[in-house]
Amino acid sequence: MALTLFIGNYTYSSWSLRPWLVLRKMDVPFQSVVIDLDVPGYKDRLLELSPAGTVPVLDVNGERIPDSLAIAEFCAQMVPNLWPKDEADKVEARRVTQRMHEGFEALRREAPMNLKRRTDGRMPESCLKDAAQVVEMWDDLLSRHDGPYLFDEWSIADAFYTPVATRFESYGLPRSRRSDTYISELMSDEHFQEWEALAFAETHVLPETDAVNAP
Repeated sequence: MALTLFIGNYTYSSWSLRPWLVLRKMDVPFQSVVIDLDVPGYKDRLLELSPAGTVPVLDVNGERIPDSLAIAEFCAQMVPNLWPKDEADKVEARRVTQRMHEGFEALRREAPMNLKRRTDGRMPESCLKDAAQVVEMWDDLLSRHDGPYLFDEWSIADAFYTPVATRFESYGLPRSRRSDTYISELMSDEHFQEWEALAFAETHVLPETDAVNAP
């Protein structure tokens, strides 16, 4: 089976990071193709991949799957333990993953993923409110499981919250001690560090994103 994952830039593309991590955890060969964002013609190239004109898109033997969650569910069909084994945990993991997929708009807007950013400037209240809700949810799940991940073993839920964890690091967002430990666990994951190294090596920049809460 030939797998090609079309992604945005490593530094900024949070939605691309999620299925990339899932595929790396599957330990199957796949090719990553980076499409530089916000350059002349980039939108036309994206529209060639999917009607939505967004990344990520997974090409499976010529058939294309857009959307990070759809890609993750496709992967879980091949490797079921990408979701928690316990049925109740699996239902909850899907719920919190869907919550990330659809919610926390202020956090995403006011603190976009930028792996090269480190700042502790004042953030808008709407962003801080979203961040506090994320921490509350993380703390609740981590208190009910042995860890180090949200549902004990690593799962798709952790893949979806890894880009969120990077925002806490990049923008110095408040977090509890328990959530800080979880963030450190995600940041030290070998596959995330592989992605981060690729981000630090790339030279493409998005000036508008870099300008958000610039020091």
